[in-house]
Amino acid sequence: MTSILTLRPLVSERLNNQQLDKLLTLWHTQTNLPEIYYGVYSNYQSDYKGDYDFAIAVEQPTDNGYPAIEIEDLILYEKFITDRDHIAQTWQHIWLRCQQGLIKRAYTVDFEKYYPDGKVEIYIAIMPFC
Repeated sequence: MTSILTLRPLVSERLNNQQLDKLLTLWHTQTNLPEIYYGVYSNYQSDYKGDYDFAIAVEQPTDNGYPAIEIEDLILYEKFITDRDHIAQTWQHIWLRCQQGLIKRAYTVDFEKYYPDGKVEIYIAIMPFC
């Protein structure tokens, strides 16, 4: 049985990894986030070097007009656990593993799940092994 995680964006913007200032500004616009919230990366132009849609999202319903993001088959994700102070380093580790051929990313929807205690889980969509 496949479970679906439905996330609802509070704000969304087209970005790339050279626009860290825009990404941080987007985060700073959200001051009333619930205890658990998400950073969602989707609609990749190519790979981690190209443009993508980034959304700050929650599981609760919203009325802001953004379409919901549905994530299926979490079994097809590789999970990395970090904390808020080490997110950038964890992404650099993920990119290095991709360059080394150790992760075969699907570039569909990736996301970060933020917890109240500072823990962050980064979920990377991977290609199925068939």
